[in-house]
Amino acid sequence: MFDGLKNMAGMASMMKDLPKMQARLEQMKQELSSIRVEAETGGGAVRVIATGDMNVESVKIDPAMMASLVNADSPDDHRMAEELVAGAVRAAMERAREAAKTHLSNAASEMGLPIPPGGLLGP
Repeated sequence: MFDGLKNMAGMASMMKDLPKMQARLEQMKQELSSIRVEAETGGGAVRVIATGDMNVESVKIDPAMMASLVNADSPDDHRMAEELVAGAVRAAMERAREAAKTHLSNAASEMGLPIPPGGLLGP
């Protein structure tokens, strides 16, 4: 019986803090959009910058690689370039996901919120 009362008191406390929590969540969204991560493939031939809110901000392709593609007739060269771009995007998105997970976990901890197993964004 007393455990039920403790749980109700905890819920009441959380409800009282709801406006503050909502404001913090909005602030976290803005902070995620300002996080930048970078990944590259092909020894820097392709560089991708992504944000903590899972947007690809830019893709830069080395001019030498672009020139070789323009002059290449081989489908293998095009396939390699496509794989480099895809790999850089995947790596940047994974880094962005990890940065967001860390940021959200820290913010949840600040607010005293429990963090589910596997984190806030899952595995």
